[in-house]
Amino acid sequence: SLFRLAAGARAPARTLFSSTARLHSASAAVAEADKPSRIRDRYADLEDILANNREWVEGMQKNDEHFFRRLGLGQRPKYFYIGCADSRVPANEIMGLGPGEVFVHRNVANLVVGTDMNLLACLQFSIERLDVDHIIVCGHYDCGGVRAALANKDHGPIEQWIGNIRDVARLHHKELSAITEDEARHRRLVELNVIEQCLNIFKVNHTQRRRLRSFKSGDTFTKPRVHGLVFDPAEGILHKLSINFKALTDPLNGLYDLYADHTNII
Repeated sequence: SLFRLAAGARAPARTLFSSTARLHSASAAVAEADKPSRIRDRYADLEDILANNREWVEGMQKNDEHFFRRLGLGQRPKYFYIGCADSRVPANEIMGLGPGEVFVHRNVANLVVGTDMNLLACLQFSIERLDVDHIIVCGHYDCGGVRAALANKDHGPIEQWIGNIRDVARLHHKELSAITEDEARHRRLVELNVIEQCLNIFKVNHTQRRRLRSFKSGDTFTKPRVHGLVFDPAEGILHKLSINFKALTDPLNGLYDLYADHTNII
């Protein structure tokens, strides 16, 4: 049996494993003959990534010889960033921040879903342990998740995730249906999606508890402060959305407030 073979028992002369071994041996001979091309194709074994890392380390140490010593002592970022997984939207780079300056969670279409334990774990950690001052929800134009939500198509298992964006479109159906140009409708849904995800942050108990404590302590501004941003990959600019959270949440205080003290702190 497979378990006996794994334990070291003698196998029959002709087995699947022995055939596979011969195939491996033949493949190794071909690979050896092709070695020069494999060396040229450095990315296949991440050699380029490792080389880039060493260059980055050398550059950082040249600019600040104590940088990694400080980095190894722990993190105290001021910002928690919730963004899209799109490879064109790297959190640190587009905000001009270095390692240790922003705590990051990314998923398809920068969603804040109440049943997403990954997101909720990051949110709780950023609030209760890192004590961040700001939470940023950052969407981006040309978002594949938003485009998928605007298409009448079954996208398979991810459809349950895309459905959250469809819900945003449903909430704002009147505004979106009045936009006749497809790309303009897409861009507006990107923005509306960011706004709705910001509102979802206010619903979370950890957020409410921390903001109530901040309000009572007399902080200059109630923490964590929530911001909605949109990145445009075609120009590289971050746009801050003008959102009146007070106007949006006041009518819903009786529904979403989780604590007895219903002081308006938004």
